[in-house]
Amino acid sequence: MPLLSQPENETEVKEIRPRLGQINFVNCLPVLLPLTSGQVQIDADITEDTPANLNSGYSSGELDLGAMSSFYYLSNEEDLVLLPGLSISTKAEVGSVLFFAKDQIENGCRIVVPASSATSVALLKLYLAVVHSIKAEFYTNAKPDLLEDAYDAALVIGDRALTVDSEWSKNAERIDLGQWWSTNFKAPMVFGVWAARKTWREGNSDTFEHLSRELQTARDLGLGPLFENVLDQAEKRTALSRKRLERYFLDELDYCLEEEHLAGLALFKEQLTKHSLL
Repeated sequence: MPLLSQPENETEVKEIRPRLGQINFVNCLPVLLPLTSGQVQIDADITEDTPANLNSGYSSGELDLGAMSSFYYLSNEEDLVLLPGLSISTKAEVGSVLFFAKDQIENGCRIVVPASSATSVALLKLYLAVVHSIKAEFYTNAKPDLLEDAYDAALVIGDRALTVDSEWSKNAERIDLGQWWSTNFKAPMVFGVWAARKTWREGNSDTFEHLSRELQTARDLGLGPLFENVLDQAEKRTALSRKRLERYFLDELDYCLEEEHLAGLALFKEQLTKHSLL
């Protein structure tokens, strides 16, 4: 009797490793370092990049899940599903999303902003609309420099904000946008979340649940037993004092995603929509 042949339409299914995006700013070290050091082992290919580049990866389908700016998530909410329990937020001042102005803010002022974070730029535009009722001219630069004569003000985020803060604060008005939001809206400001493309999540539910748990485990290790290692890496990258970095990670940043954070995220979307910024 001849052997039964495989149906022509049946092909070998090759398992594809999840493609995970991780933000390469210092603020993500508590989650990232436990992964890259092997303390938490996950079966995924990790891409480290700026929020803007990671957002592009999710849009193109080159990345399946990972960290992303809240603005990107809110702009594509119908195509994404949040990973539970994890965010990059603040309940007070954040220390790394700073707006500096040389003089009084007025219509037509020239503001240089980074290209790497849509959330922070959207929050700045919201601040300008709510507090000053003005529209500004925005210019994009990889490393915004307040000292350039061409600009009246600058928005800096992440590692650069931490490093220029002390010097720029001497000669310019300083607004911590995380503090402005949390003070005025009485809710956490969620700058970043972890989410997956829904189309990937639908076919990989077990992997989604597993990676969600492991990323939370990484965060707990990064803020706990591995915190000294996190401080070591952050110190090398920023040249800031250990005391300043401890305050940044433990007091200014909040890595949870609970009901109050989700409410803050929804309020951010509501305010952006109200002012035609989403």
